[in-house]
Amino acid sequence: MASTTGDVSGGYDTTAGTMAIPQNGWVLFSGVMMLFSGIWIAFEGIFAFFRSTYFIGGAVFGSLWIWALAWLVFGILLIAAGGAVMSGQSWGRWFGIVVVSLAALIHLLSFATYPWWSAVMIAIDILILFGLTARWQKAEGAPAY
Repeated sequence: MASTTGDVSGGYDTTAGTMAIPQNGWVLFSGVMMLFSGIWIAFEGIFAFFRSTYFIGGAVFGSLWIWALAWLVFGILLIAAGGAVMSGQSWGRWFGIVVVSLAALIHLLSFATYPWWSAVMIAIDILILFGLTARWQKAEGAPAY
């Protein structure tokens, strides 16, 4: 018995056209977490500008407004790095690795101002670094050594 509707595949050829290779799960996780981490750090910088009583101790290296400026700048850089990784830019992973490493260093140095938050953010930064560096796929046409 023949179908009266014709071709059941709908005329779609799955091999026609090129598809972008999707990012693996860890890279996607890293991109999303860089966006969230950047937003959180930027808000941390804004809170440090306007509400210094929010923090437990005093800043060890410099005044709190210097740290607020550093957190705000690194928040913006992390948002940019997360956007670059999420959009699949080839330079995005390296930019993300550098920015996340420096952000972890910033949190390590500012541990005295807000210790629990810094510890959580360092742990998130380590997970982001793992996601950016694990299972790095070779580019198309790269020689196999």
